[in-house]
Amino acid sequence: MRRSFFKSFFLAPLFFSTGAAAVFLCAFGFVIPPLLVLGKVVIVLLLGFTLTDVALLFSPKLRFSAKRIAPRVFGIGDTVKIALELDYEGSFDLKVQVIDELPVQLQERNFGVQLTMSPGLRKVGYEIMPVNRGLYRFGDTRLLIESPLRLVRRMVTLPTAAETQVYPSILQMRETGMMAFSRMTYQAGTKKMNRMGQSYEFEQITPFVEGDDYRNINWKATGKTRELMVNQFQDERSQNLYCVISKGRAMKLTFNGLSLLDYAINSTLALSNVALKKYDKVGLISFSDKIGTALRAENRKGQLQKILESLYSETERDREPGYELLYRSLDRLAKTRSLVVMFANFETPQMLDRAMPILGKIGKKHLFVMVLFKDAELEQAARFPKDSIDSVYRRTLAEKYLHDRNEISKKLRNRGIHTISATPEELSVSTINRYLELKAKRLI
Repeated sequence: MRRSFFKSFFLAPLFFSTGAAAVFLCAFGFVIPPLLVLGKVVIVLLLGFTLTDVALLFSPKLRFSAKRIAPRVFGIGDTVKIALELDYEGSFDLKVQVIDELPVQLQERNFGVQLTMSPGLRKVGYEIMPVNRGLYRFGDTRLLIESPLRLVRRMVTLPTAAETQVYPSILQMRETGMMAFSRMTYQAGTKKMNRMGQSYEFEQITPFVEGDDYRNINWKATGKTRELMVNQFQDERSQNLYCVISKGRAMKLTFNGLSLLDYAINSTLALSNVALKKYDKVGLISFSDKIGTALRAENRKGQLQKILESLYSETERDREPGYELLYRSLDRLAKTRSLVVMFANFETPQMLDRAMPILGKIGKKHLFVMVLFKDAELEQAARFPKDSIDSVYRRTLAEKYLHDRNEISKKLRNRGIHTISATPEELSVSTINRYLELKAKRLI
């Protein structure tokens, strides 16, 4: 009991400042005797109030409890809202510093919330953004409390330890899925998501809404209902889609705290969700110097969960990706012509040249789409004015980077490989748009 008391007992700054004032008065009391008396009075009062403060803070009548409210699973790159419900039983207000022990992956060492707590229930909210997949462990909630005297502090530890898992972004998957199935939607107010259903298999007649093709107006139905009606069409079903993710060292590059691999994983999950809802079969291949995941394209119940669990455990490797391994794995899984969407990062045209023979062979057998990452900051740097040696140097490097990206895209297109070039933030929307476009053109 004594040991736990001293572990939770702290002297507040006001105690030290008052004690220093008392020492100052006593020291000058040898010259001015009344100051010595005043200093002794301050010391006696300080000790008396300190003992009173200890009695108040460590009274058994003070009771605390806490409950952490958080989503069951987190999504990487998503803003997650956490709430703490603090229940305080007492008779006076407390000044409290709430210290919630966050997972080590967040690297947050100075997290705390200051508040004044009255008796009753109090909610404290904060936000976190996971940037790594895996198991996150929350520790206990600690309260550093002060009474109105503010001479002593007490540390109260409340058991709220819990574990949660951080998966690829399920929130982003749902948002892009909703946009894909709406007739006209926008990303951040400006980004248009292509409308689904542009082939020639009739599905139903629906009222006209903004964004529908005027060529699909059904004039007979319009005459009967006296409002514009349009024919809706659905795409062909049960087509094969394989998402291929490179896990080589070039995918370790980070933007806004997330690696390119994480962006590719989030986009793969979003694309798989849309494709499965379009009744297509979806498979997954991840590779570096060895094959990671090799999941055959299916549209059975639970396929999305299989993809999610596979993506959860993927990590980058320090080796160069082996494209011959990819070709053999894809040849074993995809027996018929399929849509292959590959996420990779080629830093130079020379890196692409080494992989091009294999990529060309894949492009001959399948409809091949290569997803390339675009750096918006370097594109902006390429437009900087050349007003100093440093700006000339930066702009030259940026222009060299853009030239290499254009050269890579050109070489891929010359081999009949479709390309998508998008910033990491726009990757999911751009990839789904291209998938819908290819289905609408009946190229799959």
